[in-house]
Amino acid sequence: MKIDTKEIVKQSERFTLNIADQISKITVKPFCEISFHSLEFRNRTTLKKHIDKIPKSNNPLIYVLQVQSSKKLQKLIENFENYHSANKLKTKNKDRVNLSRYNKTLSDVLYVGSSTTDFKTRIKNHLGTEGTRVYSLHLCKWDNCLEYDLKIFAYEVSSESDETIERFIVEILEQQFWDKLSPIFGKRSGL
Repeated sequence: MKIDTKEIVKQSERFTLNIADQISKITVKPFCEISFHSLEFRNRTTLKKHIDKIPKSNNPLIYVLQVQSSKKLQKLIENFENYHSANKLKTKNKDRVNLSRYNKTLSDVLYVGSSTTDFKTRIKNHLGTEGTRVYSLHLCKWDNCLEYDLKIFAYEVSSESDETIERFIVEILEQQFWDKLSPIFGKRSGL
């Protein structure tokens, strides 16, 4: 097989310069802050009232979940560790909950993620009121009804050009948030 490796390097350089140009036209700005007490998201009806207050964005969002008390966070982590051990013994795609990766960091940030389509459903996944197959926090499945305050910070990713912001560019930005905040759960993007 004959491959022109010099041309591949040139194409990669052009591709990277194009990405840098696209990123130079992007703005990331605070979009909204949402606060929940854990009692407000265990009940779907109550949660719906709060979720419906989240503004709609046609742009991608990067979000950060944070527990507001370090004492509560420690207890929450203990609850997770107990649940996680039992959950691993369950059958995949049957009764096991697909939990986000546990990073065991000393951060006060639970999770950093992004959404390019349905932010509200993604938040419901993390809170634990939606299904169990998608990888997310699923908080109310393992928090043992602990009472705590959760804050969600959402940042809107917009471009001054009319180009659609591609998913991998959102992932590059999300990765920078992830590196800065070292969340307790989730994984760094695969870039």
